[in-house]
Amino acid sequence: MKKVFPLLLALALLAGCASAPAEPEPLPEKPPAEVETITLPEPRRLEPISAPAVVTEGRKPAEEYDLPPLPRDTDWTTYRNNAERWVADDPNIAVLAEDREADAVLYGLPLYANTSQETALIRWGDSLAEFDWTLFPGPSMVLPQMKCLDADSGVKKLAVICHVGSGTGVSLAELHILEKGPNGTLTAYTFPESLWQEQLPALFDTAEFGGRTFAILGHELVEFHHEGLELDLEKTSSGMIADFSTEDWGGLRFRGAFCLSPPDSAIPCYVAETSAGIIYENGVFTLQDFHLYSYDQ
Repeated sequence: MKKVFPLLLALALLAGCASAPAEPEPLPEKPPAEVETITLPEPRRLEPISAPAVVTEGRKPAEEYDLPPLPRDTDWTTYRNNAERWVADDPNIAVLAEDREADAVLYGLPLYANTSQETALIRWGDSLAEFDWTLFPGPSMVLPQMKCLDADSGVKKLAVICHVGSGTGVSLAELHILEKGPNGTLTAYTFPESLWQEQLPALFDTAEFGGRTFAILGHELVEFHHEGLELDLEKTSSGMIADFSTEDWGGLRFRGAFCLSPPDSAIPCYVAETSAGIIYENGVFTLQDFHLYSYDQ
């Protein structure tokens, strides 16, 4: 027994040593990950841009037309069916848009009576006038829109939006503001193309940092991607997008595009969307309240 006890004691000491956890070695310190910093151009406050309207005096109707009755229903399908018959059937007069609160109607006159030019007949109360407007851009058949606008001065104006071009990368509309003279004559003030084709692109900026590319409009910016396509970041345009809409509170808004092009081409590459509020006063259109939107949203 004298020889056994020292052996048991030694085993117990070894077992106790084995059960005690070893102190972990400290992990080597890793340098903090480098954070890429991007410095963008200073945001700038955009001032409103303005241009005079294109003015057209309404013509006296060429004849005393037998105007069709207004439809009982004002659902958009009613006007759509009118438009389809107007285009496909024999020459006829069709109700294409109206604002019953303002007692205003847009009629499409017979397409091929005298010329291939589309002609709109506007009846606003007791006033009648003809305008040579494009009413449909080919097969898309986007319906015209008509809405009465109450000006701050109390003088009512009539907004008419007609789509004039459509296709791949193309969506063009025209905005006409109608005013009624003291003697009942109608005058159209049309939103000028120069405002969105020339002045608006002058507000566009671009920036490229660390392989990332940004479109900039005032204090707003969006990132866009153009893998495999070389773009000239100084070659900005608004492309072939110009849409207009009326808002519930009586305002008007423009929606367009932010485009760039390859160095040796004028083909637009759409990288972002734009919008702006429209103010019309005394024959002048103004764009303000600019915004930029990403196509990836």
